Amino acid sequence: MITDNRKLIEKIDKSNMLGLIENFDVQCLQAYSIHVGDISMENINCFVFAGMGGSAIVGDILKQLVEDCSNIPFIVHRDYALPSCATDKSLVFAVSYSGNTEETLSAFREAIKRNSRVVSLSSGGDLEKVSKKEGVLHIKIPSGQPPRCSLGYMFFPLAKILEKPGYIRPFSIKKIVEMAGNLRNVYGIDSKNNMAKTIAHAMHNKNIVIYSGKFLAPAALRWKTQIAENSKQMAFVNFFPEMNHNEIMAWNYPFDFVKNSIVFFLRDSNDNDRVKLRMELIADILEKKGIPVHEVLSEGNDVVERIFSLIILGDWISFYLALLNGEDPTEIKEITYLKKELSSA
Repeated sequence: MITDNRKLIEKIDKSNMLGLIENFDVQCLQAYSIHVGDISMENINCFVFAGMGGSAIVGDILKQLVEDCSNIPFIVHRDYALPSCATDKSLVFAVSYSGNTEETLSAFREAIKRNSRVVSLSSGGDLEKVSKKEGVLHIKIPSGQPPRCSLGYMFFPLAKILEKPGYIRPFSIKKIVEMAGNLRNVYGIDSKNNMAKTIAHAMHNKNIVIYSGKFLAPAALRWKTQIAENSKQMAFVNFFPEMNHNEIMAWNYPFDFVKNSIVFFLRDSNDNDRVKLRMELIADILEKKGIPVHEVLSEGNDVVERIFSLIILGDWISFYLALLNGEDPTEIKEITYLKKELSSA
């Protein structure tokens, strides 16, 4: 079976995404040691995170952590310019792994015009150059890998900035690194009774639908985006309780789509009790329609561990699903083509 054979894997995984996934624990430890500098955190009325794609997921996680601990609004902005609430009392995080994401650069320049406090993060590119020119605190991270494989490098430096003044709860980098190492052994190529492989096989040639409550929304969205980029396969995501008010009725047509679907509930001990009940009721409705439903539970003690436990699992799933689809998980030719055309337009 291809998901068990390293030689066959190397023929498809030409850029060695496997190595990047396997070394996520090392990345987290290195990321936490990156110097972040000092920035005034007094009298902030909102946080705005400007980023796209693999960078924006960092904002989704931070938003959840800030909302869990603080009363300061946190906006994840996936677009050009900035929302009108961003002022000179706002802290704007401008994050682009390459440093050349045009939407993020647009938001960054708007933040400068509005005299917002700004922290930028990239592996180089125009974002680093303009930050130095404008005297903006810039955090430089290692380059040379896909943005979606650099989650640790982008997350932990910014998490440190927010943890110190108490905008997010304290977390243990040691425990997170240990967890990531343990999960490598559980989900890695050579492990037996491998849940990541089992789920990938179940997803193969299926219409994938992922649901979660609010707490695990970043993990659910990460599953969708990793399946899209790595596996080259469509996946859909929605959240409880919102889906109960509309999408529940969609599980009837098109008949062939519904018949070929598989559903995953990402669940956490911190889910609202009413959300837990709603999940049970929806699972029962779907199963009576013949739709397979799988529940996946988060692991760990603190909030960061629990979110990352499912993100790590999702990364492994998307890798194995790419192999089953015969697709190089690193290759993104359509995205590359789009960027090329936009740059010349």
